[in-house]
Amino acid sequence: MRKIFYLLAMLLPAWSSICGQNDFEQYAHEQEVSFKAYSDKEETDFKAYSDSVNREFGRYLTEAWPDCPLIKPEQPIKNPVPPETFDPSKQRPTPMKQPVRGEIELPAAPLPLPDADKNPPLPQKPFQDSRGMEVEASFFGTTIILPKITARFPHLIGTDEPHVASYWNALSAMPYEMWIAHIGKLKSLLGLNDWGLYLLIGDVFKAYCPQGSENEQVVFSVFTLNQLGCKAKTGRTGQELLPLIAFNCEAYNALYFTFPTEQGIRYSVIDRKHRSLSSVKCYTLNHAIAHRPADVSLPEFPHLTADIRTKTLNNRRNDYRLAYNKNLVDFYATLPCVSFAVYGQAALDPVFLKSVERQLAPALQGMTQEAAINYLLHFVQYAFQYKTDEEQFGYEKWFFAEETIASSYSDCEDRSILFTQLVRHLLKMPIVLVYYPGRHLATAVRFSNTDTTGDYITVDGTKYLLCDPTYIGADLGMGMPQLMGIPIEIIKLK
Repeated sequence: MRKIFYLLAMLLPAWSSICGQNDFEQYAHEQEVSFKAYSDKEETDFKAYSDSVNREFGRYLTEAWPDCPLIKPEQPIKNPVPPETFDPSKQRPTPMKQPVRGEIELPAAPLPLPDADKNPPLPQKPFQDSRGMEVEASFFGTTIILPKITARFPHLIGTDEPHVASYWNALSAMPYEMWIAHIGKLKSLLGLNDWGLYLLIGDVFKAYCPQGSENEQVVFSVFTLNQLGCKAKTGRTGQELLPLIAFNCEAYNALYFTFPTEQGIRYSVIDRKHRSLSSVKCYTLNHAIAHRPADVSLPEFPHLTADIRTKTLNNRRNDYRLAYNKNLVDFYATLPCVSFAVYGQAALDPVFLKSVERQLAPALQGMTQEAAINYLLHFVQYAFQYKTDEEQFGYEKWFFAEETIASSYSDCEDRSILFTQLVRHLLKMPIVLVYYPGRHLATAVRFSNTDTTGDYITVDGTKYLLCDPTYIGADLGMGMPQLMGIPIEIIKLK
């Protein structure tokens, strides 16, 4: 009897543990089932809400669209100052403080510091399990796989209000949540901003509707952007439809209009022909789900399949062979011309960053901050030929750092942006962009040694020395003589 008692005493904790484990597993299973039911209900409710919003919006689109007069943005560089060559034989005036008219601090995400020894994998086919995904598309050299949509896509017969509304309603009747969800995942996997999202939507449309018209693509893109929360509208000029997108900063090479009911929101006309349109017809009501302007900042670089190209540059001393991803450069080339800060603090592609570190960083070893800044400054001054945007493109177009390397020509904005990125990543020194309103863009750098002399500005009470990548041959602390004394604006970088 005593043996039985001892045996039961030994087995009881184990039995309790098993029962407790079974109870926990049952509880966890019940919670999982409950959460799935809740999640499914939420998804069903949101789908029902989205459907009702789209139906109501489709009815609204049948109403006459008013004529919206377009405004041309004021150009930041209206009268660009041509490059000037420093003449060492001329006596320099005593270093002076440049007057500051105002400070511009643009909202943007912090700049991540890429790990130079770790190149993240570039996606070939982002979704490993491609069952049920039988449609392929190419996005700047990267193959993407899309879910098969069995429903037939509609056709847009005309561009007047009833026809656009009919097309919108037909899209609303489709299983649009399938491509909406998938596009959202692709945006995250590819590290795209909202401009990249817009381009991705266009390529998705072409994959689903290879014979689709440009007008159909416009409505499809606006429809999809709205479902993903972005403020966008469809506009009409003649028989042509154009997408109108609200960005979170100014787009300087795109005409725009505003509505009195949306103070501070500009709807930019996305017109690849860059025409001088006087107006577009567009509806005033916003889609109920579209609450936010499109974010064009680039806190991470787009993860596009690498098509590595190289460019040899010479600073009158050495050859430097720098690498860049052509797919990324092609992507950047499409971006509307936006705020300087977006370019100056964009995350650098590791392919480009590694080549810069291999080619330029060794020369900077052991240098003082002053010598290193002059080295990079002279590299940017001498390695590129100068052309204005008007001469190259006929409109404003600023370059990201990788674009400047890939291009044959550059101007003051491009050089200042490249110099800024080199200083931030190679020297880790504080730097700001210096804007001479309507005329020029340069930079200013903060040195650890407060006794470093030269022309300067103050930022938050701290001295920054002017560094002008377009003043050929000039060292740090030398501003262009013709610009000295002109009140400047400071563009801080995150």
